[in-house]
Amino acid sequence: MAIANLWASELDYRRTVLKAVLIVIIIAGSLFVVNNWFSGFQVYAMVELAVVFLCIGILAIHKRTPNLTLWCSIFLFAVFTVILIGIYSASFNSGLFTWLFIIPVLSYLLLGIKLGTLYTSVYMTAGIAILTYALIYNLADIYPITIANILLCLAAIWALSFSYEFKRAEAVERLQQIASIDPLTGLNNRLLLDSIFDMLCQSLPEEQQSVSMLLLDLDHFKKINDQFGHDTGDKVLVKVSQLINDMRRRNDWAFRFGGEEFCMLIPNTNMQQASQIAERLRVAIDNITAVGDSKLSTSISIGIARWPDDGSHLPQIYKAADERLYKAKAQGRNQVVSG
Repeated sequence: MAIANLWASELDYRRTVLKAVLIVIIIAGSLFVVNNWFSGFQVYAMVELAVVFLCIGILAIHKRTPNLTLWCSIFLFAVFTVILIGIYSASFNSGLFTWLFIIPVLSYLLLGIKLGTLYTSVYMTAGIAILTYALIYNLADIYPITIANILLCLAAIWALSFSYEFKRAEAVERLQQIASIDPLTGLNNRLLLDSIFDMLCQSLPEEQQSVSMLLLDLDHFKKINDQFGHDTGDKVLVKVSQLINDMRRRNDWAFRFGGEEFCMLIPNTNMQQASQIAERLRVAIDNITAVGDSKLSTSISIGIARWPDDGSHLPQIYKAADERLYKAKAQGRNQVVSG
């Protein structure tokens, strides 16, 4: 099952980091361009100038681009490549090798664990290889202990950067799960509805673009709580959730909105197919005769709406489904209304 990219705050975090890094690189790069140009390294200065212009361009679009990871990858590729060129061509005494220390930090902050590890592995290996080459062929006044110290420092920064990003991503994922999953039933909660609806609408092929919404509400649920207690009421909600989860298809999404109200998003279905799914659910829930030690009867009313037939936006679809759910309640409950 696809996972919706709900968490804009996670992208905002990377956008903020990228903005800060871009500003630093633009300022530092501009100074290096001037210095290298008047020091006789015009070619290298032009390469740095190209990177500065790239950074300015990314800075201009970083807030609105949907391809943030791609632009971060391009940015780091350009910056890290220039760093390696500088280490290879400049004197060791210039201290350009110290820029190697930012490679793991920026890689993990901007690209996450997988891509960050890839970039760090490639560019740190290349950087150490350049320094080792300079040592072996006496291209610079480098001692073995110097290479060892640089290597140990890089390893420490790599380990710290990896540990930080791993724990941060783990904590974010755990918080996201807590925020998006109903703790009683294990279904998605209402927080996810907008993003999943948008994801379904955008991901379906043009000839299959349809999403049916089923709004489900248990009938007379308050009576169950009053007669049997809230513990039994919770067990009923869990039982109904299990039925919904068992009967949905692999690409269908199920939600609990709170209380006794549930929702399903069913992609690539016509109204007749959605009505058949809803009717099977209604019958299955109507057949619940006991929960735990309590003998009871349950039923559910269901309203169905369909995108794009009932509207082009989620609020319109929800309103149509809610009106049909209300109609099902008004007509005697325990039924499906689709129009």
